[in-house]
Amino acid sequence: MDHVVVVCNAPMDAVAERLLTGVARRPFTLFVGVDGGASRLSALGVLPHVVTGDFDSLTDADLARFESQNVTVVPTPDQDYTDLDKALTYVRSISTDAPIEIFGAVGGRLDHTYSVLSSVIKHGVLAGADIRLVDGIGETRPVRGGELVLQGDRLPGRIMSLLTFGIVREVTVTGVRWGLNGATLAPGVRDGTLNEITDTEVLVRCEKNAPLLVQTHHSPLPERTTAR
Repeated sequence: MDHVVVVCNAPMDAVAERLLTGVARRPFTLFVGVDGGASRLSALGVLPHVVTGDFDSLTDADLARFESQNVTVVPTPDQDYTDLDKALTYVRSISTDAPIEIFGAVGGRLDHTYSVLSSVIKHGVLAGADIRLVDGIGETRPVRGGELVLQGDRLPGRIMSLLTFGIVREVTVTGVRWGLNGATLAPGVRDGTLNEITDTEVLVRCEKNAPLLVQTHHSPLPERTTAR
């Protein structure tokens, strides 16, 4: 497989659904439906290769249908971990290097979104997985190994935020309106949100294994923003 697409059951707007539909056309992609996310994939005309979760948002009829279609069913009833966390653990057990895109994971409850971001840090920052969390606003990814490089002709004008889940030192950012050079970021101390990308290449560096995520918007915001 070249890519893994994990689909969860959180609300998705039209932008996210359009992006997921586009991804569904790619060959050599493993599709993993997390609980009710499997039904969402099916509704888009995509048969998941794997269905996982505790199945509290998947009907017995849907589960039986997937089993009859030779979909791999992986029950994960352990309530000490979220369904997404368990799904990422499973994915990494069968492929340690394939890029992972996650859809339908954020939106709605704030505590749910927090647990999703926590899982991205666990598997992306601490375990080194190449993870991209996709929603209607943009994409969020971990700074793996203390460095992240973004490249593309469409980057200038877009909005980028640094999301810290603890004290993050030695933060350097180039290619943005308000650059950083060896700064320290921490919740309640200093944030790095709502910056403007000004170059076709953005470099983010920080100390290794730091709980730092980078969110980039799909398109520029109309209003001028200021970094905080």
